[in-house]
Amino acid sequence: MTFSFPDHLSLLAAFLDRRRQITDDIEGRLLNVQGKATSQSRDRTYVERVISSCFFDTPGLPHTLSGLRGQLLSAHLLDGFEPVRLEHRSDQLDAVALVLRAYDHWDRHRWPGRNGRLALAQALYAVFILQQLELLSLRVWDDGNASAGDRLREVQSLLDKLNGTTGSAVFVRDARWLIQTAQGLLTRHLQPYFRIAELISSSFTESDRLEIHKAGLRLGGGHLRSQLRYRAGETGRTADDPEVLAITRNSSSMDAALLVSDLVPLLEAYKEACVGSVPGQRLDLADAIIQGVSADPGLFLTRLDILGPCTMIEEVFVERAGSTPRYTPAGHTYLARLTRYRQLISDLAQPLREDALTIATRVSVYSPFGMAYGFCADLLSNMVLDALLSHASFDLSLEDFFVSEGQIESKALRSSAWAKLSTPGGEREHVDHSVEWAGEVLQRTVDALQARAARRDASNASVHRGGRLFVIPDCVSRESVPGGLLPDGTVSAQEHCVTSDLQRALASGATAFPKSQILLDRKEGRFLASAEVDGKWFGVSKVLLTTCICQGKDAVIADVPEPVIEVLQLTCPELVLVLPGC
Repeated sequence: MTFSFPDHLSLLAAFLDRRRQITDDIEGRLLNVQGKATSQSRDRTYVERVISSCFFDTPGLPHTLSGLRGQLLSAHLLDGFEPVRLEHRSDQLDAVALVLRAYDHWDRHRWPGRNGRLALAQALYAVFILQQLELLSLRVWDDGNASAGDRLREVQSLLDKLNGTTGSAVFVRDARWLIQTAQGLLTRHLQPYFRIAELISSSFTESDRLEIHKAGLRLGGGHLRSQLRYRAGETGRTADDPEVLAITRNSSSMDAALLVSDLVPLLEAYKEACVGSVPGQRLDLADAIIQGVSADPGLFLTRLDILGPCTMIEEVFVERAGSTPRYTPAGHTYLARLTRYRQLISDLAQPLREDALTIATRVSVYSPFGMAYGFCADLLSNMVLDALLSHASFDLSLEDFFVSEGQIESKALRSSAWAKLSTPGGEREHVDHSVEWAGEVLQRTVDALQARAARRDASNASVHRGGRLFVIPDCVSRESVPGGLLPDGTVSAQEHCVTSDLQRALASGATAFPKSQILLDRKEGRFLASAEVDGKWFGVSKVLLTTCICQGKDAVIADVPEPVIEVLQLTCPELVLVLPGC
């Protein structure tokens, strides 16, 4: 499709010029509806259509601009960001859901007067514009990298105008954060995220790149820490329990790989800051870096031997040239980045530990390390709900909640109010904050940095020795493996092999999965390797890295097809030993 960046700038500028008209229309058509069919039907499609109409059908909007309706979203989908719809909740900032939430709240309490309705209308107006700006921030490269910086500044200009005229709380101040928040949705394909990561690394000024990487580390690290906390809470286990870590890591390969991509440039800048003289620069960089690695200190700091296998995504980083697998260009780039990350984190672990201790002293009533939420959209949604409930915003934007200092008391008050919110069904809102959790996170990170500093050159800095993965090809029976090839104490990890071939599963002890589930897990990067052989799929789960290899156990898997072995030798070459026999 043909997409015009300048036309969409004009469109959003026109929306901003018509703020009063649009908010009045939202208030009149969607919020001043007590006892009317609109509020009683809870029809999402109708509400969505009205919100769109309030903007694109506003009087005086030129036809050339109103005709752009839906183009931003269509271009986003064409880029490969096809969303995965969650059954019971949303992973995006959903204006429709917020309207329906308002109906429910007002029905249970009382419907407000015009001023109260206008306050929410202004917040909904800001949400719509913010979503458009998010999508537009990912189009700054459409005419090449050279113009990306200028276009990002144009997005910033619109964001400044939004924040100066909404009459409601400011949600996001920095357009560089929009590039990261725009990628917060769950999607069916992972390739687009790595394409955007490469575009970021090859455009903008150095200061802009670093701020975008900081946003990536803070948002990505916060999301993964939240996953870990919720998983530990659900199971009643500690956050460093192998089962908890295995499940969390298995669902976050892409997030962890993107963290590596954000960590490398910040570590390069931090290395320079350690010998520089700019006040506060070193600690500011350290704060973002530590928020990133604290997502999983065991993975990012102590067990560098499994960081590569855990974050390798075969659908993105491996391809087949004929019958032979090889790294894609993205795979080669990522391997180089992993190598550089290992060098930098080993060299800088000691100063980072010192800075982590300084940051830990700031944990009093609020810390970004103590935040827990499902998606970034949960935080933004709660900011809108503050307008609904007439809560104070304290002039805090999204970025403020990921900084370890400044307005600590205000951030504590606002986050504690969010934690008390309940959904219409009576369940707690998916946002929480705990000073105790922040302390635990930072202590684990400090300990891991100390271990890394003490064993700079060791790929494994943990107390457990590194286990190995022994692979028996499908042309060799387990019984025929000569004695002595498998070390004493080797454990079977056969249950971590999955196959769509039921007979193969019954014969070998692998886990039977339907083809659809295997393909979904493959897309999400949950396999060390997988392949289709004679119409049946076979995969090796990454779970065994945490439950076996990280515990110092040698593991063995059998009946592994040759195409899967070939990929294993690319994704985890330092761990895999293929037993001879074919």
